[in-house]
Amino acid sequence: MKIKKYDKEKDYNRVIEFLRDNYRENKSIICWLPERFDDLIYRIDVLYHDERGQERSSDYIYLFEDDSNNIVGTIFPDGDSFNTCIKKGYEDIFSTMLDVGEKELRPLFEKEKDGSINFLVVSHDSLKYQAEELLKRGYTRDEAGDYDNVQHPLETNYTIDLPDGFKQVYGDNLSEGRKSVACHYGFHPEFDDGNLDKEGQEGPLSYNGRKKSQFYKDSFESLIITEDGDICSYCFCYVDKETSTAFIEPLSTRKQYRHKGFARQMIYGVINRLKEMGIKNVYINSFDWRVNVYRSAGFKTEDTIGCWHKKIK
Repeated sequence: MKIKKYDKEKDYNRVIEFLRDNYRENKSIICWLPERFDDLIYRIDVLYHDERGQERSSDYIYLFEDDSNNIVGTIFPDGDSFNTCIKKGYEDIFSTMLDVGEKELRPLFEKEKDGSINFLVVSHDSLKYQAEELLKRGYTRDEAGDYDNVQHPLETNYTIDLPDGFKQVYGDNLSEGRKSVACHYGFHPEFDDGNLDKEGQEGPLSYNGRKKSQFYKDSFESLIITEDGDICSYCFCYVDKETSTAFIEPLSTRKQYRHKGFARQMIYGVINRLKEMGIKNVYINSFDWRVNVYRSAGFKTEDTIGCWHKKIK
């Protein structure tokens, strides 16, 4: 078994194909989707590094290779969290992955006063062997859970029903600056003063960074807007035609427009559009209360996710 750091020039296409192969075999996202990998290196990296001045996650990606130099496992840091994708039959490398992660990923985590870090491992609950190893090492699972959700667009044809004065659009002819600010307000309503034309708002660099993704040409935005052009809800949908999958990230609704069903109606439109493209499955990573929004739009929980913590000095 060989362990090496990810090199974008040499390894990008290899990682994409590794993730595609794992998805084709598992038909689920216990492995990372290729689209999610691109979101990490083209959007999240820019958000954390270029906009917030923090470490770049892709500098801490590790690849595990067999004797024939085939990738059999990956460590994907997503900000300050440890995530893995492991090929079936190689589950025994998880312990070594934790050894590498606990040692090498420390700079991604904020130090506490005593110099320790709260190391976070994200693991699917269906992977029992990972839970056993984490418990053995003294990790504790959060009581709250996250969810991965799956929808089959080809089985559904939704009707869009919005109140008068609102419409769904797909990002065409809308200011990119305004869209990125509206998305930011959805996640940070405390900054929302109604002005979408502010400069220097967090998000523009990462918003544009994802345009470098190979999936961008088939991907699209969806928004709910008012007749006056105010942006209510926003989402971006990555599309990989090779695996016939789509990945929605991010999705947000501004506070003053919540509890009107806009997110659900927007997702209906996204699913209809994906159906027209011949895409079979669309995924969203949900958190806390958001799972109720996705379930109301027809998503089903594919696998619960555990967030495991351990204090490391």
